[in-house]
Amino acid sequence: MSKIAIDMMGTDLGINPIIGALKVFMKKYQDVTFILVGNESEIQTAVTKVKLDATRYEIFATTEVILMTEGLMEVRRKPNSSMVRAAELLRDQKADAFLSGGSTAAFLAACHFIVGEIPGISRPAFMSFIPTIKKGKSVLMLDVGANLENEPQDLVNFAIMASVYAQAIMHNPTPTVAILNIGKEASKGKDYHKEAYKLLAGNNKVNFKGNIEPRDITSNLVDIIVTDGFTGNIALKTLEGMAKNLMAVIKYELTKNLYRKLKALSLRKAFRGVRETFDYRNNASALVLGLKAIAIKTHGSSDEKSWISTLEMARTAIVNDFVQKITIKLLKED
Repeated sequence: MSKIAIDMMGTDLGINPIIGALKVFMKKYQDVTFILVGNESEIQTAVTKVKLDATRYEIFATTEVILMTEGLMEVRRKPNSSMVRAAELLRDQKADAFLSGGSTAAFLAACHFIVGEIPGISRPAFMSFIPTIKKGKSVLMLDVGANLENEPQDLVNFAIMASVYAQAIMHNPTPTVAILNIGKEASKGKDYHKEAYKLLAGNNKVNFKGNIEPRDITSNLVDIIVTDGFTGNIALKTLEGMAKNLMAVIKYELTKNLYRKLKALSLRKAFRGVRETFDYRNNASALVLGLKAIAIKTHGSSDEKSWISTLEMARTAIVNDFVQKITIKLLKED
């Protein structure tokens, strides 16, 4: 039986979306239990209200909360916060995964100072799942926000770790890798792009295909895209915003008048399919690659649907023991 520790506090929408997601998730999967870390009375009230199966969870009471607006120093200043205690449960192997929708800066600090990195990894990465034009197919993109800057070797490590994930969990034996850049030519980009290109081209642990431009992120041209955290975060949020706004425009145009509304009825399944494909809530979380154990960060504004996808991501990672597989791959000699 796997166990997941959840930081219940410090999100934008409170604990109710998490509790709602747990109720749905528990009905679907019987092999996971949970440690709900945070304000005991608040959590107890919420789980009682929805009649959450008491045999599937325990409450770990804490007295402090790291707010969304607070930074990495709060990990030291608030040792009895829900985020710190949840990370400690992972470190002490009392949980198999640690989830949080709280402050990103504090979360990364907890991952670094409490959980720790795999030997040889100096900078872990947030890996996100970006939907593509091929139904049911996502491209793995990292880093999408764990670092402001990265070195060429970081991108190589990202590519290796994501390749292991694609092989072990997505059952893709030879995942293709590209660097996010302003052009396809090897000479494009900053110096670190050019150096990373050379390193990846000469690395036999990855199936490197060169550079990819931002407009092709969702085109299903490669399986993995590596980049620095600053650029990746901008790209991710641009895609999320564009998808959301595009669906809003389509809805407006289809309901502009009665004639269009009637015509749209015959196409509602098609438009529902498009909306579902590019709904970022299906992949609202980022898996941290490079840690000694499984940690996942979801948006602070995640709703119930987003939390369900986060829980499923955690279970999949645990079942496939991907951290151990990444460690072996990284330490293996070329």
